[in-house]
Amino acid sequence: MINLENKTLYSKFCETTYVPIFSHGWWLDSVCGSENWDVWLYESGGNILAAMPYYRIKKGEFDYITKAPLTQNNGIIFKQNSSIKLPSLAEFQQKIIDNACLWLKNANIDAYEQQYHYSFENWQPFFWKGYECILRYTYVIENTQNMFEVEQGYSSKLRSIIKKGSRNSRIVEIMDANIFYQEHEKVFLKQGLPCPFSYSLWLKIYSSCEKHNCGKILTAKDSNENIHSLAYLVWDEKSVYLLLGGSMPGFSYSDSYSFLIHKSIEMASSMGKSFDFEGSMIARVAKSIRQFGGIPKPYFRIRKIFNKKLLINEQQMKLENFDNEEI
Repeated sequence: MINLENKTLYSKFCETTYVPIFSHGWWLDSVCGSENWDVWLYESGGNILAAMPYYRIKKGEFDYITKAPLTQNNGIIFKQNSSIKLPSLAEFQQKIIDNACLWLKNANIDAYEQQYHYSFENWQPFFWKGYECILRYTYVIENTQNMFEVEQGYSSKLRSIIKKGSRNSRIVEIMDANIFYQEHEKVFLKQGLPCPFSYSLWLKIYSSCEKHNCGKILTAKDSNENIHSLAYLVWDEKSVYLLLGGSMPGFSYSDSYSFLIHKSIEMASSMGKSFDFEGSMIARVAKSIRQFGGIPKPYFRIRKIFNKKLLINEQQMKLENFDNEEI
């Protein structure tokens, strides 16, 4: 049962506390559907001190709180209070996490798994409650104010690639969601794979970001109007995120994608925001991102399985995958 009162209170919480774009109610309405997400709140003295928006879904016979589609992070968001000293802050956060764990234990779910924003730095209280953590990385250029200094952080090889890309293409903003999806889909079709997100989901995200003035499609085109690469950028009060993007099949030779990312960072600079590449655990992708001089930021995927039957199923799948790898 969705708690509409909690959602209303959470909306007010978002007005007074920094909340990454992926945890705003309107974003979750887009990617989950308004009936599939809710929020846990921690209140004290009539004030909301922390919130945990979550996506809940049924898969087969099992009930999950899990990562929402095309959503980098959710998890617990603490109300900022710069007056709390570090020892007291750790105790304050532990108390909130302990309460969240108690709620999750009684939430009648089979498994919990959320990715947390990199600003969430201490998952130890979850560990004490029997949760697991998978460490992941994103790359962030925190200060984009001075683009000369940002470019000094690029590798020399990347600077040459960007120059080549600038000769082969120009950056154009497009407003057609259909064109973006059709072009982006080609990246996966060439590999014999379906696009990992549906057109309807993409359209909901695009329309919502247009409504909230926090999304933009950039493309790199040649003189014949061929699209060589494209990117979809979204942003909140603090950061611009590279949500989607890539080089188009047959046009990687132009090196336009690196040029496109460079121009995206310039856009973040003009807005006074950091630039979040959203990272990757794929070695070749991480290597290419590192050339831009972003700082690796660890973030946590925190999980716990409450249903023993689901735990046995997961262990069996791991064994089967191991056997297949050995073959």
